Amino acid sequence: MKETQRQQHAGPARKRRPWQRHLRTFGSLTAAGQIESALSFATTAALVRMGGGAGAGEVLFAQAVASIWFLLWDPRFEDAQQRFVPAEQLRGRGRGTRLYLRLVRLDVAAGVLATLVGVAAAVVAAAIGWISTHQLWLLLPAVLAAGAATPSGSASAGYALADRLPRLGMIRLVLAVFGCVVTLAGLLAAGPVGYLAATVVSALLSTVVLTTSACRRVREACGPPTAGPVQMPTGLVPFMVKSSATGSVSVASDSGVSVLAGLLGGPTLVTYVKLAAAPGRLFTSFVSPAAAQLYPRLARAAAQGRRTAVTRDALRTSALTAAVGAVAVVAASESIGALIGLVYGLEFRVLSAAAVVLLAGAALRGTVVWSKVLPSALGFPGVRLAFLTVEGACQLGLLAGVTQVWSSAERMVLAFAWGSLGLLFLSTVGWFVLLRLLTRTLSEANAAPFPGLLKTPRGTLQQGS
Repeated sequence: MKETQRQQHAGPARKRRPWQRHLRTFGSLTAAGQIESALSFATTAALVRMGGGAGAGEVLFAQAVASIWFLLWDPRFEDAQQRFVPAEQLRGRGRGTRLYLRLVRLDVAAGVLATLVGVAAAVVAAAIGWISTHQLWLLLPAVLAAGAATPSGSASAGYALADRLPRLGMIRLVLAVFGCVVTLAGLLAAGPVGYLAATVVSALLSTVVLTTSACRRVREACGPPTAGPVQMPTGLVPFMVKSSATGSVSVASDSGVSVLAGLLGGPTLVTYVKLAAAPGRLFTSFVSPAAAQLYPRLARAAAQGRRTAVTRDALRTSALTAAVGAVAVVAASESIGALIGLVYGLEFRVLSAAAVVLLAGAALRGTVVWSKVLPSALGFPGVRLAFLTVEGACQLGLLAGVTQVWSSAERMVLAFAWGSLGLLFLSTVGWFVLLRLLTRTLSEANAAPFPGLLKTPRGTLQQGS
């Protein structure tokens, strides 16, 4: 009895403070994202050095096409899980686990179906002469790899629901190292086809490890699933439609640029765009975890009608990320050419100016990293969908325009970089205006309890974390 009391008194003392937990989670996810980006750069550099600009462009184009294909089939089950599982769990212990597992199975089934249809479509396209046999052998493993990675979003949602995001960061780091080793081995053994085949193995193993572990964590946090049929929550389908459309538009901005570059400028332009945008993607992976951590804070403040709290969190985040972005751009402007030449080859140093401009655009985008979660947290998911649709259409139109004006891939990339910077400036101004307009809808007087908190054996489970 005394031992039990001693443990109860000692427990709170050992419990981490909120800022320590937030810092640990941010550090873990950021480290994983940075390692993943660095290893992705390493494998891309090896591919470019072995296959040349045109050969690497063919591989990158096949991967972009596969990404676009699965965007059309992605119902974003991970967003639905974080939105509806906590509410279902409040109706009884184990009910949240039951709903989560049901949505995981549906996610796997959707991925398998999309993969089978994608493989069949590629074979038919080769049979009627739309693509060559060489392109078919590149497209097939790209589709299989993208299909194998489909349930990974549900796995990440499971860790968020169980409040175990730091552990997710560590597992992702280990899997990223394994994937890099396997991919490089496949590239050295069988060239570009081996490279793509290795990505299938890596994606499949990563998905199995993450999904099985996530299901186990959700069981620990929410209890074993209750018996009986699963009742799908009211509003699930409309939510998934909006979430899927928003996620697809967001990711399609990157993959769509690669696909359009391949169609209008050829494989060399695909490679140039990919390499020039690499530093910007590295910076984005550094600041992105801040958006995931802001979601529960913004949602709670919105539910309580605390307009000033929402504005304060957004502006503080903007100030911090703006400072980090400015330092990154200044530091990179002096060394980015040497780094590109060292990593990818001296012939690609011509991309240094475009890379700095695209990094500046990524830094500008980072100042409104809260825009990823603000509309959903305030109850306006369609706002981000409309905003990203207009932005993506302008970006693709810009790329199409520069390919018609300039003839060399180097000039195309530089013109596209400056045009993208201008678009991102307008986008950033627009998000600050929307921040003011959306927060006006919050009422200070109508404070209500925040419904997205759920006590679990390991602490507080936060909706949308």
